[in-house]
Amino acid sequence: MKEGTIASDIVWIPGQPGIVRSRGHIEASTVPNPVAHPLGPPTISGTTYSVDLALQQPTRVTRALMDLTLQRFFADRVFTSSGGVSGGAVVYDELLANDLYSDRDIQRVAPGDEFPLVTSSRRAPKVAEVEKWGGKFFVTVEARDRNDISVFTRNVRMLANTIVRKMNQRAVEVLEAAVQASPNRLVVGVNWSTVVTGGASTSNSTLWPAYDFARAQSQAETEELGIVYDLWLLNPQEYLQLARIYGPALNDLLGSMGISIFVSNRVPAGVAYVLQEGQVGQMRVEQPLATRQWYEEETERFWTQSSVRPLMFIDNRFAVLKFTNLAG
Repeated sequence: MKEGTIASDIVWIPGQPGIVRSRGHIEASTVPNPVAHPLGPPTISGTTYSVDLALQQPTRVTRALMDLTLQRFFADRVFTSSGGVSGGAVVYDELLANDLYSDRDIQRVAPGDEFPLVTSSRRAPKVAEVEKWGGKFFVTVEARDRNDISVFTRNVRMLANTIVRKMNQRAVEVLEAAVQASPNRLVVGVNWSTVVTGGASTSNSTLWPAYDFARAQSQAETEELGIVYDLWLLNPQEYLQLARIYGPALNDLLGSMGISIFVSNRVPAGVAYVLQEGQVGQMRVEQPLATRQWYEEETERFWTQSSVRPLMFIDNRFAVLKFTNLAG
């Protein structure tokens, strides 16, 4: 995406700190989609491929799914990709303490004396297992014959949105599990919703969101692990408060502190996950997004099924913080 490009769901300035914002919403309905009953006669368009063609080209269907999912996907910014998966699992070592220094300090050595033994600790490895996620839908023979492309397109889009939502949900769940396992990853932030920006009752500087931004990096410097917190995952509610408080100066603030923001409904309201992008852990894929299709003779339906087999794990919990109380 070129600089300044505005897609349907994100606004992003590559290589520059700033706002990365998802604007699309995954729409749901309590009424089942009428896949089994075609809606009407076909509509012909010279540039739109037919349902019949789509059902014969599962690769093209997969590509459509990938194009849609990339627009609102943030798990790949949270985790780094370090290869594939063999045997359905990955064995990894987790950083549980500051391992930059040895357990015993070095000592002053007199001429001819023996050097002191410097020791370190070894921790038991952990295992992350592959998870399989997917779904399917069908198109009737009647829908194919009548070229009812609207039903097919709607189902592809819904399946894509659901895959995105699940991957982002899993990313947040993995982050939350790491935070809960280490109480020092929880930080009580200031209440952004009560900040008064002008007048006689203007809020003290320690009550503004910028104070929380600085506190995060201050904790990283205290822990001496080389972490730079450069990505904040926020709920739309918290982004609204940032926009209210700083207005047009928000991008200047984020740029001066080297911070990017990604806004998503997958993040609970009132909290923020703060991390160094790509340093928290890993996301590996045993099977990338794939689509297969088949015809069911008994019911005269064409099935489209897509799945992905990823795994996510945290191996450096010091690269994530969770700020709470942002909405009081």
